[in-house]
Amino acid sequence: DRVNLVRVDMETGVKTVLGESARADVVDVWLDPATNAPEAFAAEYLRREWRALDADAQADLEFLSRQLNGEIAVVSRSRDDARWIVVEEGPTIPTRSYLYERGDRANRRLSLLFRHRPTLETAPLQPMAPVEIEARDGLTLVSYLTLPIGSDENGDGRPETPAPLVIVPHDGPWSRDSYGFNPMHQWLANRGYGVLSVNYRGSTGFGRAFLNAGNREWGARMQEDLLDAMQWAVTNGVAEPERVAIVGSGYGGYAALAGLAFTPEQFRCAASYGAPASLTAMIDNMPPFAAASRDGLYLRVGDPRTAEGRQML
Repeated sequence: DRVNLVRVDMETGVKTVLGESARADVVDVWLDPATNAPEAFAAEYLRREWRALDADAQADLEFLSRQLNGEIAVVSRSRDDARWIVVEEGPTIPTRSYLYERGDRANRRLSLLFRHRPTLETAPLQPMAPVEIEARDGLTLVSYLTLPIGSDENGDGRPETPAPLVIVPHDGPWSRDSYGFNPMHQWLANRGYGVLSVNYRGSTGFGRAFLNAGNREWGARMQEDLLDAMQWAVTNGVAEPERVAIVGSGYGGYAALAGLAFTPEQFRCAASYGAPASLTAMIDNMPPFAAASRDGLYLRVGDPRTAEGRQML
């Protein structure tokens, strides 16, 4: 159901699972630069979680986790494996690049190379809270909440009083939202809004069943997931029920239009950009260079070649 890290013996075809997660896809792996042997892997559910496959990688992970507070990615390693380039970023940590000199276990050293966006280092960035929201049919929706500046004085991840909320569905829809620095979240929180990003059904990263649960559910159960997330925010004192907006581009923009079209009483306003307003027109008017993906749209969105399919769309 989920993406795993697998070793395949090219002579026998035997497959051995080296890394997996019960809840999410494997998204990254460390490979020895000389032998290509896997050393560690990461799966991403609420946040990226690294697991070592040998003692040396475990020591590296422990050292880096002590030194850095954000999400980490190893983007380059020297041929002798003595020096790595490590990138760190998080909701309140603008991206930074480091030189990691491994040495022996007593002489490891991490030094800052540069800050990618130094002007953000002094900005009042807000923390992001991963939350699990239960949809009406029991599916778990991994979501990310950012609160307005000054609204969470006790640091419990909830505002002292409900705040105006903007729901921001991601584009794709076959992608996902992740924990980390999010410019839209920070911009809106800086202006006094709470922000909620929801990995509705059909999002990637949580297994094939979760992806397929979104088949032909545009404006239907995928939209209900966003409404369920909004109700969670209201019930838990995060959002003012009369001041909820929905904003997005691409599929997110379609969801914003659908929010006003199908449930106008739920949203104070919406903003949609780069989005289809008609699913039938979207599929019918695909440019020739995109024809290869048409069958995928028939499966995931709907098939306008039949009267029933066109009516559904």
